[in-house]
Amino acid sequence: MIIVTTTVNFAYLTGVWLETYERFKAVIKCGDYTAVVIPALDVDRVSGNVYPYRDGEDPAEALRQAVANCIDDVVYIDGGTTLRHFEIIKRALPQAQFKLADDLLKEWRAIKRRDEVEKIKAAAVKIRRVIESLETTPGVSERQFAARIYTALYEEGLAPGPILVQFGSNTAMPHLEPTDKKLRRGDAVVLDISASYGGYYADLTKSFFYGEPPDEYLKIYDIVKKAQQAVLNAVRSGARAADVDKAAREVIEAMGYGPYFIHRTGHGLGLEIHEAPDISPNSSDVLKPGMVFTIEPGVYIPGKYGVRLEIDVYLSEGGAEVL
Repeated sequence: MIIVTTTVNFAYLTGVWLETYERFKAVIKCGDYTAVVIPALDVDRVSGNVYPYRDGEDPAEALRQAVANCIDDVVYIDGGTTLRHFEIIKRALPQAQFKLADDLLKEWRAIKRRDEVEKIKAAAVKIRRVIESLETTPGVSERQFAARIYTALYEEGLAPGPILVQFGSNTAMPHLEPTDKKLRRGDAVVLDISASYGGYYADLTKSFFYGEPPDEYLKIYDIVKKAQQAVLNAVRSGARAADVDKAAREVIEAMGYGPYFIHRTGHGLGLEIHEAPDISPNSSDVLKPGMVFTIEPGVYIPGKYGVRLEIDVYLSEGGAEVL
């Protein structure tokens, strides 16, 4: 038997994003049986076997009723379950042995259904449309530019996720959030934009130079582009994620910029912006058809500029498809 309580795994198993805050919610699966325990005030949000409870009632009693037909002695729960909610589960199932369901859930969620892929693709198409519509103007701050992007994404029907806008030397810090730094001619620019459509995330990064780029910038951009292509060439069913990461790293290292590639090559996409597979040097993940992930090598020269190029790909039986 599996009991999940986190909002993201609840959404994965029911198709409904339901935020109940401190109130207990759960999806129960045992064999072909699925049931949900939710606050009574949300009873119209979810269909199927629904076991509601009112404020003031013990959700453990609703959970006991929901699992009455399940006879498993071992109960798998997701690791994001809060201690408060775990106490409710233990109260409902005092004789159960509890184990983590994270590996199983990771495996399930890593392989996308076609409808999930189409939502990620729609998000990528819409983000790309926003990127192409942006106008860079001198004097705009990173924070102001990020606000413009947020509004444009929202108008495209997306739910904006993290948005990184970096100008000049700030582009050498991959995860720096937007500041009041203003764009000047002669600045490198990195735009890292994520947003979800129907609950599913895409994540794209564009790097460019505002003005006449120096030769070193052009060189680095070309190296990162070749590293990204090397990864595309390496992506196939059965490939080790660590070897795919290595394909990018070898290109960058061969050109003498290895120390400046300071993060992994990619990460999975889905209901969360970071999920399986992990495309990194020490990853134990193996690529399988149905996976969707980013390819985003980068080179960052401290105090000068950085370049990151990020695309999203779907791995089918025939190979990688750029979304």
